[in-house]
Amino acid sequence: MYNLRRFILKHHFVILFILLEVISVLLLARSQNFHRNRMVNTTNDAVGKIYEWGSAVGNYFRLNSANKQLAEENAMLRKQLSVVYDTASRVYATNAGDTLYEYIPAQVVNNSTNQANNYIIINKGAVDGIMRDMSVVSTDGIVGVVTDVSRHYASIMSLLHSKSVVGVRFKNNQEIAGLKWETNNYRYGMVEDIPTHIVLQKGDTVVTSSHSYIFPEDLMVGTVEEFYPTAVDALNRAKIRFATDFSTLRHVYVVKDLHKPELDSLKAKFQ
Repeated sequence: MYNLRRFILKHHFVILFILLEVISVLLLARSQNFHRNRMVNTTNDAVGKIYEWGSAVGNYFRLNSANKQLAEENAMLRKQLSVVYDTASRVYATNAGDTLYEYIPAQVVNNSTNQANNYIIINKGAVDGIMRDMSVVSTDGIVGVVTDVSRHYASIMSLLHSKSVVGVRFKNNQEIAGLKWETNNYRYGMVEDIPTHIVLQKGDTVVTSSHSYIFPEDLMVGTVEEFYPTAVDALNRAKIRFATDFSTLRHVYVVKDLHKPELDSLKAKFQ
């Protein structure tokens, strides 16, 4: 304690100078949007790099699991995609003329599941073509929406967020509803605004709807766990189990909507 006091007394001018510099930078960042955005991007890059180092160590010990996941995904994609296989050249040929989306693979370097507002950081950023409001999916289902982007990293507001709202549809009856996270459990979400004439069963599939301007249609969201019909003339609710296990999330895909600029220009005319 005595040595600490001596150190502070000896270098108190330097310590005071550094403290004032930090306060000045913070005040400047709060007062100007340009400086604030530059600081956020710089901080995201620095923090993202630290998380990436930690994630790399953990991923080394999860190689077997990751390889199994990638193998399963490749098998699923080969089954679902309509392709022409040339046995002579041994190549796959696809017709990309009607392609609506591009998928940018990314690795999760940080992820939270036990907060009221949870975020995910991935190791892809502006230099990789990532932009705000892009949707993010996994091999199992939807994950979230990109909120902030730096040069090499991006933060994602996951479904496990108090402000996350996603337009969904029940696959067996095509009914539209809204998904929120109100369970405080990373495995479950709540679907609201279900018409009273709709009766759901446990295990019914929930997918993204065409009313969602963020996610592509018919992506897996989850399955009904519990159905809560109302006793009065009001809308029903249902608890669903997310298809994505956020606690083990390692690899994701950022979805680039190739027709988004055209859709945005049309929507702007009605605002």
